[in-house]
Amino acid sequence: MNWILLGIGTVLGILFIIMMFAGSKYDYMTESLQGDDFPCKGLYVAGLKWQDFGFARLKGKIGDTLRENSKMLYSKQYSEFYARIVWAQIITFLHLILAVFCLLAGMTSKSISTFYLLVGIVAATLAVYYFYSSFGEKIKKRQEMCEEEFPNVISKLALIVNSGVILHDSWEMVSYGKEGEIYDLMRKSCVEMNNGKSEIDALYEFGVMTNSDNIKKFVSALIQSIERGGSDLPQFLANQSSELWNEKRQLLLQKGEKAASKLLMPIAIMFFGIMLIVISSAVQSFSM
Repeated sequence: MNWILLGIGTVLGILFIIMMFAGSKYDYMTESLQGDDFPCKGLYVAGLKWQDFGFARLKGKIGDTLRENSKMLYSKQYSEFYARIVWAQIITFLHLILAVFCLLAGMTSKSISTFYLLVGIVAATLAVYYFYSSFGEKIKKRQEMCEEEFPNVISKLALIVNSGVILHDSWEMVSYGKEGEIYDLMRKSCVEMNNGKSEIDALYEFGVMTNSDNIKKFVSALIQSIERGGSDLPQFLANQSSELWNEKRQLLLQKGEKAASKLLMPIAIMFFGIMLIVISSAVQSFSM
């Protein structure tokens, strides 16, 4: 058993090194990656090389999901690139983890080799799940952050528009007024408008990128107002601001109630512990 695992680990290790050298032509793709989302990015060339083979190419339901998530995070223009990078992440870490743990299992005694093998399988599974689901988690987190800041955005936008500034300039002023996920998306839409994209198309894409039903609903109503000529835009924004702040207050109240309910169990445990201390002290005093 140990010799078999050692042989498999050796083959996988040598194959990984070969893929690294053969995949060096993809260095230009990994050099541009930034941030903590792409750990050990220099190793991804092995996964990119694997994708040259038909059986390891990005396709099917997995490919559709990664492309759609990439489009949501990085825009349609770069969706294929980032989908391939994430697929390369998955292949690279799956290959590397299996190689390392097979070697460890093969070099240890029989009693421990099975443990190393199981740990390797679990670690490889967790790595695949983490990288595959990471895009979805980022999109969900960005959606929550956008929805949380959205009432502030509309309040500022309503105030500036009501002062007589046109929507395009108001949108740009708000987007550069603060840092945050929703402001980043607003700045992207400003860049697209300045590069020739129509105001309606840029706003629509902004709504899609937030992945928020509430923001999409607002953008849809805003586009309808623009198509009608924008005469009702100041009043529309003022009404939207009032409604959003009411919704945010209700949401905060609900979160407060949930937080209070979560505290009931720790309080009950603390009360039970105090009662035990009091009872035990009383019993000791009676026994003396």
